[in-house]
Amino acid sequence: MTLLCQLNEVQGLEILNKNGEWINISPSPNSFVVMLGESFSVWLNGRLPSAYHRLMMKGNETRYSIGLFARPRGGYLVKVPKELVDDKNPMLFKPFDLEEFLKIYSPQAVQGATKSTLKAYCSV
Repeated sequence: MTLLCQLNEVQGLEILNKNGEWINISPSPNSFVVMLGESFSVWLNGRLPSAYHRLMMKGNETRYSIGLFARPRGGYLVKVPKELVDDKNPMLFKPFDLEEFLKIYSPQAVQGATKSTLKAYCSV
């Protein structure tokens, strides 16, 4: 999960929508943008989507922001809580260790992969 606080008026944050289009995000002053990552989305059994985002700068103005990032520690098994699984909402993802997944995914990310493969990695 990422909490982002933009400290000035310079825009540039974009999020990929369901139609595959990048849309500009214009946060209100003194507010936070909350973006869920893949592991959080998997932990919620897919009930909330993860946010693919990027920063597109235009012009020469400096953009200031502060980000707070959280993720499970290595060795911790991320699993869907039993309260989120029932007949209408079957378990979509098997338990996984994020650190083990990152050993596989990180080299792909460095090579320019735009989307995580976590859902493919731990889908039931």
